[in-house]
Amino acid sequence: MEVLHVHPGPASRELLLLQGNHRSSHIWDGQCLSETFYPRRIDDMWEFIRDHPLHPHIVRRLQDMCFYMIIEIGWLQFDWTLITAMIERWRPETHTFHLSIDEATITLEDVEVLFGLPVDGLPVAYPHALRDYKGVDYLHMLQRLTGFQPAEPTALIGASRLHLTLVRQHLAAMDAEITDDSPPEDIDWHTRLLLLLMFGGVLFPNTSGNLVSLRFLHHLERLDDLSGYS
Repeated sequence: MEVLHVHPGPASRELLLLQGNHRSSHIWDGQCLSETFYPRRIDDMWEFIRDHPLHPHIVRRLQDMCFYMIIEIGWLQFDWTLITAMIERWRPETHTFHLSIDEATITLEDVEVLFGLPVDGLPVAYPHALRDYKGVDYLHMLQRLTGFQPAEPTALIGASRLHLTLVRQHLAAMDAEITDDSPPEDIDWHTRLLLLLMFGGVLFPNTSGNLVSLRFLHHLERLDDLSGYS
């Protein structure tokens, strides 16, 4: 059986201007065959949940808000070889995967299917008043909505970003206090902190991998409204 030769590189570099520095070029030249990718370490929400299983009240709350499927994803076994292959096919110039059969990219439908998050609904927008908030304002909002007030004066980076390590530590302390008889306010406090862990460590991680913006608290004030957002 004759094996058809597939051209290893792009037929034209008119669009793929970064081809000379792309990983694929180095692989074809035999320069990257032994180099291994190492993922950036972010705050591991799933590791925390494995060590601190969620109470059924928290699970039900997350299900009502359409966020629980993100928790379930952490139980899957990832195919790291496939992920590495896809990374090697990713082109930053076009934001697509260049495959031998065609191009492909990540769409909102993929987000909806994988994460179970709605992609139709109200837009996520912040009120103009938040622009004038200072660190103390965000800390007051954090205490009001979660019952958590960091003791460390360096808890915030800038005006609104909080260290996720502090969120994890407070959640671990609260975990033993959540019971079948816990009042709804305690359930909501715990849920909001868990969502901050999810936003900073999974959905909206930054380059530090250990910070979350407290601006998200604006949308966490009314938890029952979350399922109506896109």
